[in-house]
Amino acid sequence: MRTFLLLTISAFTLLTFSLIFSSCKEDEPPTKPKLSFDKSSMTVNEGDGDIEIKIKLDKGAFEDITIEYELSGTALDKVAAGTTKAYDYEITSDYLEIGIDKGDSIGFIKLTLLSDLEIEEDETIIIKIKDVDSENIEITRNDDITIKVKQENGMVVALEWGVGTGEKYTDVDMDLFLWAKGSDSNLGLTNIASANSGFTSPEFFFLPTAAFDDGPYGLSCNYYEGTVDPMNFRVSFVKFKDGAYQSPIVKKGAYKLANVNPWFTSDVDPILVQTFDKANGDFTNFSDITIPATASRIGSSGQLSSAIKKGYDSKNKSLPALQKLR
Repeated sequence: MRTFLLLTISAFTLLTFSLIFSSCKEDEPPTKPKLSFDKSSMTVNEGDGDIEIKIKLDKGAFEDITIEYELSGTALDKVAAGTTKAYDYEITSDYLEIGIDKGDSIGFIKLTLLSDLEIEEDETIIIKIKDVDSENIEITRNDDITIKVKQENGMVVALEWGVGTGEKYTDVDMDLFLWAKGSDSNLGLTNIASANSGFTSPEFFFLPTAAFDDGPYGLSCNYYEGTVDPMNFRVSFVKFKDGAYQSPIVKKGAYKLANVNPWFTSDVDPILVQTFDKANGDFTNFSDITIPATASRIGSSGQLSSAIKKGYDSKNKSLPALQKLR
């Protein structure tokens, strides 16, 4: 009789604990979805254009959520740059926030990388989750991603003067211009580049391979000011591929005083003195430098000089920094 009673009490006790435990489990809230980036780092090239950054939950969202994020790193985004600075990338999805709909688990931050006419050190874009508008989401430690932006392939074009043995010109200034084929089948101005102001050599710019169409291109190496005759100069084309410079292709020339052209005040356009091509993803066919008898450009009407002057800083004798290409 005693044994049966003990068994009955034990069974009742187990049933009671089981009911209590079951009741507690039913009252517990479901585990919160965990929020993180799909990866902690990635490497891209400056010329890659559009890229996507994935942010994810480990299960579907219980409700529509909005995630706030912040940007940092050495690369500059379009909004932060404002109207006075050149920018490296642009956020093309909603700026500083991303939404994930109820039941979904993935969202994307979309951005466009921008090419420019400068060769730079590798840059970074750092994106960090700042907040989420729901208490039902757990932000994990994987809350940021670092994007390394590597310098894209292209070519440096450099104009140097005072390149003869023992030469050091102190009163010479030159200006470097880039031309491209226009719709009228002639070479027409497409970009203006002047890296330095005053009487400093060299002047140079970088041509990203991905940003330029196939076709003919040309250079003006304008002898803006000076009293040196002959004035020796050279143009170097240095290709940059997969993080390394290749051997330069160098062309030399010499101007006389008859070639001096203060185009800003004379309304005489800089002459086209050298050409090259871009075909099949490479720059080729670098011509020798043609030295004209005088400074004027054949067929010039002075309209080019007027267009250039709009962006010219006459006080510092320099052209403005070039904006991004995309």
